[in-house]
Amino acid sequence: MPKIAVISDIHSNIYALEVILQDIQKRKNIDEIICLGDIVGYYPFPNECIELIKDECSISMLGNHDAGVLGDEPSFYFNQNAYTMIQWTQEEILSENKKWLTTLPRRKTIERNDKSIYLVHGSPFKTFDYMDNQTEKQWKLMLQEAFEITKTEILMVGHTHIPFKFKFKKYHFLNPGSVGQPRNGKPGAYYAIVNTNPVSITMVHLKYDHKPVQEEMKKLDLSKFLSDRLNRGL
Repeated sequence: MPKIAVISDIHSNIYALEVILQDIQKRKNIDEIICLGDIVGYYPFPNECIELIKDECSISMLGNHDAGVLGDEPSFYFNQNAYTMIQWTQEEILSENKKWLTTLPRRKTIERNDKSIYLVHGSPFKTFDYMDNQTEKQWKLMLQEAFEITKTEILMVGHTHIPFKFKFKKYHFLNPGSVGQPRNGKPGAYYAIVNTNPVSITMVHLKYDHKPVQEEMKKLDLSKFLSDRLNRGL
């Protein structure tokens, strides 16, 4: 019964990433870890996070902040706090880690246990668009179109930082939420575990001490706004 741990939106928060990876290791029944992008941005540990993701994940996707660090996503797509951290990361990232980011795909279809899975950071319509939960009717129409485009049974996205799963007819949609910066009003670190036979999805929420991240932000004189978000999970 293959199991996949799905993570997304780490955003250079090494303390959150470590607690997630420790939890995955304790379970002893996870076959692989897939990352849906945004490894960097917002927080001050880009190299540490990239190196862990390189070591631990079988597949990693390109997120918009990753693309921003590479210069592949225009500055006007980011708010000022986000773009300031992208610029900071461009100065701090090691050349081999930056080179590795250039290898990440924007979209990918994989097969696991005869189940087809579509991976993208934002949306199958456009890589860095948001798939937000709208009215039920709008949401189902969007999903119907998404699955017609992807021709897969499972669709996995990140980007919104809000954990969400939804079964639609024979299809399964997953957003595992954010490892490094949740936005659902509940501080902590989030990921998901996907069983592929039969398909089932378990959402995981872990608490951790984010004060060391905030202390490093303060030490480096980085955004207090971004630092304070960790207190509120917003």
